[in-house]
Amino acid sequence: MQRKTTVCALLCLAAGLCSGTAGAAADPQIEKITKAVEAAAGKAPDSVTQSPVKGLWEVVIDKRVFYADEGARHLIVGRIFDSVTERDLTAERIEELSRIKWEELPLEKDAIKVVYGKGERKLIVFTDVNCPYCRLLEQNLKQVGNLTVYNFMYPVLRSREEARRVVCASDPVQTFLDSMASGKAPEVGQCSNSAVLDRNIELGQKLGINSIPAIIFPDGSRYTGLMTVDAIEAALAGSTAAK
Repeated sequence: MQRKTTVCALLCLAAGLCSGTAGAAADPQIEKITKAVEAAAGKAPDSVTQSPVKGLWEVVIDKRVFYADEGARHLIVGRIFDSVTERDLTAERIEELSRIKWEELPLEKDAIKVVYGKGERKLIVFTDVNCPYCRLLEQNLKQVGNLTVYNFMYPVLRSREEARRVVCASDPVQTFLDSMASGKAPEVGQCSNSAVLDRNIELGQKLGINSIPAIIFPDGSRYTGLMTVDAIEAALAGSTAAK
């Protein structure tokens, strides 16, 4: 009982366990590990696949990665590094699992869509008019140009009223741009329905966004913080190629 409790605690710490089930595994080895992990943790893993290291299997629960031997007797929380290429293989895998699917986001419904130039390239930004780094980022995005930016108002800086005024304005796009350019709070909006802000907060929490500005690129990768014009250009090029 003590062993099972310890293992469960370890997995909970590493994987942030929550309710849910994984699909049935066809491979006997995968099924064996799945059952062993479920018995120890009380939850089936989302996936079990061979890791880059012979004899170790990758186990994913809630986008968290750990490893198991063939019998799942030994459960390993840690990272795999390739000493030849000096790559953190676990970090790369976590990044892959964390990529955001654009098609699942309410871009047209809840985001403030700003188009610079032809708008042929696209970005998503979680932002706030009360965030100085967000305002600087907006200036850089304008310089990058040829962009369509979907801005999710994300009032995490005691700025819900300012965000409400933006989404409630008769012209949210222009109000957003004016406020980002001036750093001043927009005029009082005419509506009282700011449910979009609740949806944005819920969405951001689901995506694990805990700081702004947060930028999501076309391939689903993300960056948190202020980016220079050159960095944005490079990331857009790399993201488009990866996609």
